[in-house]
Amino acid sequence: MRKYFILTVFCFLVSYCACFACEFDVDCYPGSKCVKKRGSLYGVCMGGLNPGNNNDDSPAYAPSDPNRTYGNTCSYDTDCGPGSICAKGSSIYGTCLKR
Repeated sequence: MRKYFILTVFCFLVSYCACFACEFDVDCYPGSKCVKKRGSLYGVCMGGLNPGNNNDDSPAYAPSDPNRTYGNTCSYDTDCGPGSICAKGSSIYGTCLKR
């Protein structure tokens, strides 16, 4: 019984975490766009005046990110932690991505 409970909780968490990212541009703050890897259903909000998790309806989350900064709003690479970069365009703010 306990094994099935743990499995159920794990499946719930995996499906719950997947919904914490954008699917469409409308999931992001106005001016930002939902950027996804090819073939991926979910992505991160980038661009505009207010990119990243601080302004998104559904913040991005990557279970494989040891820094827990994937999708966060940043100004410098150091805001994202080791192995991550702050991807930004002409704005002073960007979005943390894994290298």
